[in-house]
Amino acid sequence: MTHTVTPRFSGRTAIVTGAGRGIGRSIAQRLAADGAEVLVVGRTLEALAETVELIEADGGKAWAKAGDISATADVASIIGEAAERWGRIDILVNNAAIFDEPPFLEVDAETFRRTFDINVTGTFVMSQAVARGMVANRKGSIIHISSIDALGADGPFTAYTATKAAVVSMARTMAMELSPHGVRINCVAPGFVNTDMVHKTSTPNVLEHMLHDFTRVPLRRLVEPEEIAAAVAFLASDEASAITGTNLVVDGGLTANLFVMETLPDPMIPLGG
Repeated sequence: MTHTVTPRFSGRTAIVTGAGRGIGRSIAQRLAADGAEVLVVGRTLEALAETVELIEADGGKAWAKAGDISATADVASIIGEAAERWGRIDILVNNAAIFDEPPFLEVDAETFRRTFDINVTGTFVMSQAVARGMVANRKGSIIHISSIDALGADGPFTAYTATKAAVVSMARTMAMELSPHGVRINCVAPGFVNTDMVHKTSTPNVLEHMLHDFTRVPLRRLVEPEEIAAAVAFLASDEASAITGTNLVVDGGLTANLFVMETLPDPMIPLGG
């Protein structure tokens, strides 16, 4: 006798922002592969259409809507159309973010504000709009894509790191308020991920090192977008029904090591010998 395994998100709906490429695209593909119908959101419809094509080619269901999550009118249109089509929204993944700034002494206030508008305010507005329906249904999962930059600086990115710390803090407060209503809030914090951005900002020598012998990372490699997507799918699922208010780090072990011992001029003298 054969048993048919029902995909864990069968009959469920999901919205993924920033889904035109990279991590967002991988998350949308994974949720769709697990049975969800996915609305992919971003600022460029052409890129979103490619994501939809990839999902449908694998037998999944998806549709696209362009919009700027920092614009309340766009958010209202996105959520309104999703609610009208589906009746309810089960999963929201806030992945959309910008990452483009000069060093601290050169970054201007407008760039700083714009980064917060999208990375923090956009995440807040999307979450609030979706959470109202989730609370009414007494069920839902919202996941913010944070970053290891919320835990420590890894370069001259003042605005970006500040936004990611804000997103983690916001998730904790949201969890305190919304979890009693059946709505779970979590974050996934990627480390260095094998995306187009890494390829564009790395020399061939640096890229080769990060892909195959990333000494600073215990796993000795970049994290793959699909590995971030797997963590998101877990937190969105009923398997994570008791998990809320957490920031799940997916970084190959990078932040587990303070990298102090490796930088000393000589090895420490072992104890107990």
